[in-house]
Amino acid sequence: MPRCSQRGGRCLAAGALLLLLLSGGELRPQGAQQAAQIEAVKQGILARLGLQGPPTLLEAPGQDVVKKAQRLYREALAQLRGNQTRRPAATAVHRLTPKLTRMPAGEAPAGLPASTGPLYSLELSRTASLPHGPHVLRAELAMFKQLLGLPGVSQANFTWPVRVHVYQLGGAAPELLSSQEISVASQTLSLQGAVERWLAGPEPGLRLGLTFSPDVGPWPEGTAALPLLLVTREQGRRRRARQLEQEECAKGDGKCCMRSLKVSFEAIGWADWVVAPRSYSMRFCEGSCPHNYKPASMHAQIKARLHSLSGETPAPCCVPAAYEPMVLMHYSSDGGVATQLFEDMIVTRCHCA
Repeated sequence: MPRCSQRGGRCLAAGALLLLLLSGGELRPQGAQQAAQIEAVKQGILARLGLQGPPTLLEAPGQDVVKKAQRLYREALAQLRGNQTRRPAATAVHRLTPKLTRMPAGEAPAGLPASTGPLYSLELSRTASLPHGPHVLRAELAMFKQLLGLPGVSQANFTWPVRVHVYQLGGAAPELLSSQEISVASQTLSLQGAVERWLAGPEPGLRLGLTFSPDVGPWPEGTAALPLLLVTREQGRRRRARQLEQEECAKGDGKCCMRSLKVSFEAIGWADWVVAPRSYSMRFCEGSCPHNYKPASMHAQIKARLHSLSGETPAPCCVPAAYEPMVLMHYSSDGGVATQLFEDMIVTRCHCA
């Protein structure tokens, strides 16, 4: 089992929890070391509940107590879900800097119209702040403002309006996504559709092709970093379900992803005092973290690159990036019922840190 160089406690805890999930979620101890790790996981949960050990019931709860406890659990769960549903959709503002480069004529992909002018490559990398599958409210690239600020370039040199064609690159042939007319009054390019489609998928980077009519050249040599204003809004349950599916380890490519396994409280010997749930779907993160794959930060990107170059720097670790809560209801020693909300019990997203 790989040990992460960062957040070691979390990684080891996830590894120990994984040992609970043998043979379809049943607990079957195999050796003193494994038993010790399982015991450590149990003690961690008990510590969160403020207990020294599993409570010893003086007598078995009657049917009325059991039914009441189950009803209270359903009410607590319904309240939690209701609070999540009523929570206003959160919006987030991201300020990104995609890179624009004028491609040499010989490197332009085949499939562009014959009358197309020079092709410019626009590249954007996914960062930890970018959610998966959000609703994109705005994605505006302030390209002309930056170009007009360069020495020797003035607005008088432009022929307005300028028509910009946006292509998706990377396939067999460029795919035309949009064609926009940019005026002197509004010099920003909308990439809303292209960015939303990209964020809904698993690709770590977005690569677009831009052409201009008339040509806006000469663009300065090298690569220019342009400001992109991105405004996103959190989606509802249906979108959330699709996000979880995208996070699941379905491709089998060994890269950082999320696995789901069922944990039974009966299997670990707690069925006599845990009222509900009887089991839960535990998710954990695993897999490799190659350069620019689900990076949690610029530090993680640099760390992955250094690791690929020499191997002396440890690679980033696949760790949880977001959680959802779980309600745990259990009996106390006096036969009472207690409810505990675990905010960080169930993983919903993984990244490389």
